[in-house]
Amino acid sequence: MKEGWKYFRLEDIELSDLGNGFFGNNVVEMDGFELTFVTGDKGSGHDFHRHEDLSEILIFLEGGCEFTVGETDLGIRGGSLLFIPPGIDHKVHYNKKSKILRIKMPHEGLKGTHDKTTY
Repeated sequence: MKEGWKYFRLEDIELSDLGNGFFGNNVVEMDGFELTFVTGDKGSGHDFHRHEDLSEILIFLEGGCEFTVGETDLGIRGGSLLFIPPGIDHKVHYNKKSKILRIKMPHEGLKGTHDKTTY
């Protein structure tokens, strides 16, 4: 049997263990799938970019940021989830030190639909 499973408790991971500044540590990386813990230092972020063939799920565990998806500005805080399908421009600016779980995966083969939902 092929081993490769991992177990961890999110509450046990310190921000300092998640990487430095904006970039994080990949926990799992295989066949186009990437699971990364990211820290966003206050004042850091990145300009608009897009992923042509990847969907991205961002689970904001702690902190806060201003996130722009397409032309929509979002004030995001810990406890939020953001799904970004391929081809959508997005950028982020962290206004607090933040902890994020980022999942990137090939969009091809994903089933279901996604709607623009506003709360």
